Amino acid sequence: MSLQQLIKERRSIGSYLDKKVSIDQIQQMLETAVWVPNHKMTEPWRFVFLQEETKQKLAEINREVAKAKSHNASKEDLKVIGENAYQKVMNVPFIFFVINTLHEQEKLQEEDYASSSCLLQNFSLLAWEQGLSVFWKSGKLAFCEETAELIGLKDNERVVGQIHVGYPSKSQTPVPRTPAKNRITIL
Repeated sequence: MSLQQLIKERRSIGSYLDKKVSIDQIQQMLETAVWVPNHKMTEPWRFVFLQEETKQKLAEINREVAKAKSHNASKEDLKVIGENAYQKVMNVPFIFFVINTLHEQEKLQEEDYASSSCLLQNFSLLAWEQGLSVFWKSGKLAFCEETAELIGLKDNERVVGQIHVGYPSKSQTPVPRTPAKNRITIL
C-alpha cells in the first residue's frame, strides 16, 4: 500500500474485534513513529501502557466521569450509563497514553506538542498498515485528576492523548475533505 493510499484510507474506528494487540507490536510501531521533526531534539514524549488491573481502574474512572456528566439522570439510568462507560474502556484491546514533558520555554512546549502529534500520525499510519485502527482520545477521561494519578503524570508533564488501538470490527467511509487548493493563498 502506498503512503498516499495509507493517508487517505486511515480511519479512527472505535469499535474493535475481540483480538489481542501485543505490547511488542505497539513497541515496534513506536520505534518507527518517533522519527519525526523535533526542534532542538527534545524528544519530550513518554508512553504509559495500561494492562489488566490499570485498565480496569481507568474503566472505573470512566464510569464515574460518565455518571458525573449525567447528573440529571435517574438512578437506574445512571447505573446503565456507568456500566456502558466501564465497558467502553474494557472493550479496547490496547490503551496507552502519550505524555509530553513541558519545556521551560513556552515556544518549545508548542513545538514539542506538534512533534508528538506528528508521532501519533506516524503511529496511526503504521497501525493502519497492519490492519489496526487508532483512536486518539482527548476527552475528560484523558485529562482528569484521577487519570493523572493513575498514569503517574508529573507536574511538569501534560497528556497529549489517550490512544486506543485494536482491529476494527467495521469499515468506515471516508469523510470528504475540502481540497487543499481551496485553502491556498498566493501572495
